[in-house]
Amino acid sequence: MKRRSTLLLVALAGLAGCADAGATMPDVSASAVPADGYTWPLRESDLAAGFCFTLVQDLTPNQVIDRLGGKELERVEWPQLVGPGDGEADASQRYFIGVARLGDWTVIVEDAGELGVTGELVRPLSKGRSLLAYRSDAAGHGRLLVLQDGEVLLDFDSVTPERWGGSRPGDFVPAMRAAGLLGGTDVTEPTGPALSFLADRTGVALTRAQLTERTYLLVTVPK
Repeated sequence: MKRRSTLLLVALAGLAGCADAGATMPDVSASAVPADGYTWPLRESDLAAGFCFTLVQDLTPNQVIDRLGGKELERVEWPQLVGPGDGEADASQRYFIGVARLGDWTVIVEDAGELGVTGELVRPLSKGRSLLAYRSDAAGHGRLLVLQDGEVLLDFDSVTPERWGGSRPGDFVPAMRAAGLLGGTDVTEPTGPALSFLADRTGVALTRAQLTERTYLLVTVPK
């Protein structure tokens, strides 16, 4: 498979609320990750066309596959998941994803994919649980989603950071500021801050070692 700003802070200051203190902490530790530990996808040639990482709480990989209506093809390692191949021969008809377990969460990895930010798929997948996704395109622009029980709470796009979507975007201002997505940072390169945000909300550190050393279920999902 081949795979900005003071005005914003002022506008959102009145929305800022306390972050949810009840986030589940899985067995996968997100502590002590250095600042550059989350920028590794930018240096991966196999992810140059973009990527999407999705975290789904309290579902096993097989449950995720079932809920997406996916079909498991085989078990693969990281090089086979993101490296060259013929898996996109009918990419217009289906998504190709890798699915693996990370503590209390299941991670969905996509090479240049967008299933994780496709509303009609992730809304039902988040029913009864939390789902967070981050997608980066070939230009390094990022989109960050937080869903809970079928509802989009946050939809942040680094291309238009002054316009937020979701029903409760203000709830996430403190966490996004702490991660470096807001306030004195260049959000034209949001990958490191976004993955730091995901780690803070889920307890799962999506580091290179964490993802490249796992075995994945290679799955197709109809579009």
